[in-house]
Amino acid sequence: MPEDSMYRNTIDYQLSKIAEDDQGFKEQLVAIYSEYMRDIPQDFTHLIQEKNWEGLVQLHHKHKTTCHVLALQELSDTFEQVRGAVINKVPDQEKLLDNYIARVSTICFTTLTQLQEIVSS
Repeated sequence: MPEDSMYRNTIDYQLSKIAEDDQGFKEQLVAIYSEYMRDIPQDFTHLIQEKNWEGLVQLHHKHKTTCHVLALQELSDTFEQVRGAVINKVPDQEKLLDNYIARVSTICFTTLTQLQEIVSS
């Protein structure tokens, strides 16, 4: 994002590039990604609690583009870390998975706040 930017945050910059000055389209993107940010923590938590590892892989795959478009590398990395923890059967897995749930919730809440800032300007 340019230093002397007219954008509210990195997500605003990313969506502005995609929307190419079409404010209506940008608002549609904000609505879509806002819904994703509300759904991801719930889906992620449910899948972990159910130990549905295949479902978790599918959730990650479903949101790879979201992570890329919104520059959410940390969210994508978290999905990968959970996968690695499960495959490698790390010690204290339950505590670690709880930490991943908290991280995903925080990332999505922060992102949702940034998305809301874009449409409230």
